Order: sequence, then C-alpha cells, then structure tokens
Amino acid sequence: MIMFEGEITQTKVPPNKAEFERELVIWIEETSNEIEITLDLNTFQKNQFAVGDKLSIKIEKQMDFDSLARDFFKENQ
Repeated sequence: MIMFEGEITQTKVPPNKAEFERELVIWIEETSNEIEITLDLNTFQKNQFAVGDKLSIKIEKQMDFDSLARDFFKENQ
C-alpha cells in the first residue's frame, strides 16, 4: 500500500461536458507530479471540492486510478 498527501491545485470544466463533469488537478509533493481525476458533477458538488483542499490518497496493489477514485469517494459519502 502507498499513501500520498495531495492538494487540489485546479478545478476544470472538461470541454463539452460542463453539465456533467468536473476535473480535479491534484499536486502530489512526494512525487512532484500531478494527478487529474474526472468526477461527475453531483460528486464534485456534494464534496464541495475547492482549490487548496488537502487530500489523502491510498493506493493498494496497482495503479488503477479509476478504482482509486471510486474507493476515495465511497469513503467520503
């Protein structure tokens, strides 16, 4: 298992998806990389994500970001 601490550095509206989705850009300091995650609009609004929010990211077994995003939001509901 790998644990990272990240910070939302940007929220974006994907082209032609404004009514359905939002993207989060998360800076991971330990790796000096960014991760982009696309969320449905309801999840984004429900969790009130904003630039500057801190996140803990847990990765188990393999780097499956779709699974990571689903597990992350299950814990926050």
